[in-house]
Amino acid sequence: MRRSEARAWLAVVVVAAGAARADEWGTEGDTASASASASDSASASDSDSVSNPEAAPSRQPELSFRAWASPEGTRVRGSSPYAPGAARAGLATETARAEAVLRLTSGGTVAEGSLRSVTGGAGKPLTEARFTELYQELDAGGQRFTLGKKVTSWDVAYAFRPADVVQQERRLALRPFALEGVPQIAWEWLGMRWALLALWANPLQGPALVPVHDESGAARLFGRLGPVDLHAVARFSERTGMQAGAGAAVVIGDALELHGSGRWQARGEHLPPPQRGPDGSPMATGPPGRPVVEHGEIAAVVGFTFTPGLGLSILGEAWYDPAGDAPATWRERRRLALEQRALGDAARVPASASAGNLAWGLLAFDRQDLLRQNLLVHVSQKWDRFEPAVDVQVTPEDRGWALTAAGAYQGERLRFEGGARVLGGPPGAAYRLFPGWATFYVAAQLSM
Repeated sequence: MRRSEARAWLAVVVVAAGAARADEWGTEGDTASASASASDSASASDSDSVSNPEAAPSRQPELSFRAWASPEGTRVRGSSPYAPGAARAGLATETARAEAVLRLTSGGTVAEGSLRSVTGGAGKPLTEARFTELYQELDAGGQRFTLGKKVTSWDVAYAFRPADVVQQERRLALRPFALEGVPQIAWEWLGMRWALLALWANPLQGPALVPVHDESGAARLFGRLGPVDLHAVARFSERTGMQAGAGAAVVIGDALELHGSGRWQARGEHLPPPQRGPDGSPMATGPPGRPVVEHGEIAAVVGFTFTPGLGLSILGEAWYDPAGDAPATWRERRRLALEQRALGDAARVPASASAGNLAWGLLAFDRQDLLRQNLLVHVSQKWDRFEPAVDVQVTPEDRGWALTAAGAYQGERLRFEGGARVLGGPPGAAYRLFPGWATFYVAAQLSM
């Protein structure tokens, strides 16, 4: 743990302890998980980012705390051409993750600290502390000013959010850690039916290693036209140039909700194609090179939520993500991985060299969508305190699929959940190529 992070976590604890002595306690909702209800998607996706003109910050200090721990197990498919590189890439068969989150809200001041730990295999725990949110808000004359680090999620969709240009959250993760906010200076105008937000994200940062940390300027217009919620967003950064998007959500009757959003951007950076050696041999001499730049990209999603009653919720979405690869690229990745593994198995190159190249190849799986076209169906059912859920994500271009099944029990302060994610498809499907074909987890959480 870095000293600055330790001091940050200590500051949160000290401030929270002072508020606790005043006996002003509040509650904080659960973190997102694979078993999250579809009702948290389109119609409620903006609850953290759209300001209510009538909702003034509470003047009473509120303190909340949650802590969870989750052991996980991953089964490795030995027939995957990438299997020898799994360990080198850090794919552990046994992992334990834990997080403690403390949140203090007082007036317009919000401070949230996260202490998180990850242990893979027989390795030592990697522990770090950080502020996930730390900001001050001031309301004056129908306007709101924000200074600090704040979670700023924009969009109306559930699985893929093209209009989420500031937070850039990767969705559908199993038991994710608390979202980390984006440093910003923001101004918001709050009308009766419309709200306009403009912000300067990561001030004076310039281009960073990770896109979400790039310095940028962004704006968002949100309003309601009859039964339709309308959103328009724009963002400019040195990496992407101009980005512009829009979204809409409408509730039809008592059971059906429709939503959709899209984004155009001037410039996009993507993973480079499969990398061979200088002479065309299968063994590369270094990790993948510079990203490939594409211009004039479009991303889009459409979906629905159907809630017929009795706790049942069905969500469906289809989206196009330009960050995914074409099927032909995955065929080339598979061909190269087979050649690299064959050289190692035949001892024609050192096993470490073969494993290292395969580990570099596994970097192509470190993104939300492996292919551009995706379909998702999410079904959940609430029975009092118990909620099972099933997700099926399909990539039609190569007939790959990812199946996630989870169940959760919510008590007064304790929550227990468990689930599994299985990847499959034909031999050439991208999901089938990933060596970690099945992941199982259980989790327990205490909230106060």
